[in-house]
Amino acid sequence: MSVEILDGATIVNFMEDEEAFNAQICHRFAHLDSDHDGRLSYREMLKELQCLRVLETHFGVDVETDPDELVRVYDSLFVQFDHDLNGTVDLEEFKSETKQMMLAMANGMGFLPVQMVLEEDSFLKKAAEWESAKLVA
Repeated sequence: MSVEILDGATIVNFMEDEEAFNAQICHRFAHLDSDHDGRLSYREMLKELQCLRVLETHFGVDVETDPDELVRVYDSLFVQFDHDLNGTVDLEEFKSETKQMMLAMANGMGFLPVQMVLEEDSFLKKAAEWESAKLVA
């Protein structure tokens, strides 16, 4: 984990760089696709869904959540990715839904800088690194 400063523009600009964004999507998808069949099962997606940190925290500390509620949340998120409801998520579904979630996050953040603790392999971390590389170049 690392602390980064970013805003909605960082996320939007990263997604608008189709080459950089698509490379990260393909890399993440390949990492999650442990059986290399070109589709993500619920089991393969679960770690990614858990990283979204959609559950309530208190000043960054997780609040204990009912296990049944967790199952419902992750089931619901998986269905959101599985557009054709075939029980798996293909690369295009993964890309499309990730993009929608990132846009929603960018819209929610607005354009004032926010300091965030980010997972090392998260899309937000990649967006922050992308922006830093652009500033150095």
